[in-house]
Amino acid sequence: MISTIHKLQTAIGRSQAAYNLYLPEKKYFQALRIKSANLNVCEILEIYLYECNEEEKEAVQQYIFHLEDWFNQFRELEKTAPDLESKFVFERLQNSPEFPKTFVNKILLKKL
Repeated sequence: MISTIHKLQTAIGRSQAAYNLYLPEKKYFQALRIKSANLNVCEILEIYLYECNEEEKEAVQQYIFHLEDWFNQFRELEKTAPDLESKFVFERLQNSPEFPKTFVNKILLKKL
């Protein structure tokens, strides 16, 4: 059986790969890949929140909040009915948690 942490590592890796492909051109079809990957990350984070130690809970919650805000912004941007090749650029919302780089790096380095 695959552990939740291993699933989270895999899902975060996929999200980061999608983001790296998005960066050079920032097209809508590339952002859709990130959305798909991030939906999976969020789903696994929701499970991990109940399994992680107390020291990680706040970071996990902040990551979930970051993704929820990102999904809400994504929905707003989609209302413009972009073509797949259209530019699709995000700016972090005011008072929205930033991407939790430190937590992500810690998760990716965890030994299984």
